[in-house]
Amino acid sequence: MIAKAGSRVTFIFSPSAPIKQASLVGDFNKWKIKADVMQQMPDGSFRKTKKLAPGRYEYKFYADGIYWNDPEAESQTINPYGTLNSVINIQ
Repeated sequence: MIAKAGSRVTFIFSPSAPIKQASLVGDFNKWKIKADVMQQMPDGSFRKTKKLAPGRYEYKFYADGIYWNDPEAESQTINPYGTLNSVINIQ
């Protein structure tokens, strides 16, 4: 899930099972797992707010060694590895 407020975007990952840690990875941080560690909320979801310049960004969530797409992303696109990435457009 994504909540936009201008160029500030809050990414929300709600895993179906308990996980220890989650990160936001994508074009905006060169897909570095440790660059944007998400904050765990009392309800078990994870959040990360970022300020992004206008543009199109591909991203995923990374949790407990597994990459997850955002089921509520604006769209999905096929990446060079033949799997899907989530997409967000900032105007």
